[in-house]
Amino acid sequence: MRLIVFLILITFGILDPTTISVKAEANHNDENILGIVKETIPTDSVLISPENLNSTKPYQLHDFNNDGHKEIIINYKLIAKKQPNPSKFGAIILKKENDKWTKIWETKAQAVGLEYSGAVDITGDGIEEYLFGLTIGASAGNTLKIYKWNHNSLNMIAEVSFHMMELVSDDKGTGIAVWQRYIADTYFVDVLKWNGKQLVFNERLFSKYYPAIEKFYKDKISKMNPWFYWYTLADAQIKANFFSKAEISINKGITLAKQSSLDDAIENFDQLAVKLEQKKKAAN
Repeated sequence: MRLIVFLILITFGILDPTTISVKAEANHNDENILGIVKETIPTDSVLISPENLNSTKPYQLHDFNNDGHKEIIINYKLIAKKQPNPSKFGAIILKKENDKWTKIWETKAQAVGLEYSGAVDITGDGIEEYLFGLTIGASAGNTLKIYKWNHNSLNMIAEVSFHMMELVSDDKGTGIAVWQRYIADTYFVDVLKWNGKQLVFNERLFSKYYPAIEKFYKDKISKMNPWFYWYTLADAQIKANFFSKAEISINKGITLAKQSSLDDAIENFDQLAVKLEQKKKAAN
């Protein structure tokens, strides 16, 4: 009965046999790649997916040198032989040469988690860099290392510490929104972009990203209203050149700090007010 239905669908053009063969080939390729990946990782290790990506696969395909052939990125966790020592998390790049997959690059380091692994054009030259982020600890946060393709290998060009991160893009390139914890669940935020030599603060991308920061703090303030939310929000508003908003936030924060007799916090707001005035003058 199934065969009859199958033939009817093909006869009337409802089912395309080419699609079936393509899907079967894709699945076959996935199985082949997974086999290669499993053979490549070190003993006593397991494949692992990054926590900060939607993909559930522990491997990815990217063309790092724009030659039309994709390399394989593999992520793994090397279990520590003696517990409770921290495990090591690693990344391997495989390149196909003469119909054979060859390991051309590898890095690994002790950590408690794999935060990020992906390829993004950070330098703006049309060639993707590899971003490898590891979780060091709840207090220490994470570290992100950026590697650039160079002569059939990868070289590190930048390293960034963060507690949270997001990529921010516009028609002029891609930057990295970096959240650094201040107090409790408050963060100082910067958006960094490659300037040809290093990652530096980019005001244009920060202004584009600012609505996400404001929403974050408005959601927090709607549930609880401590001074430090207003402090870090005002810092972001100054960076985004929202001077009137920053002035309101500073005044609200000072009022809350005075109610709790927090002299150090009041002094911090005073310093932020000076920073605001300096930014105003520079903008005029």
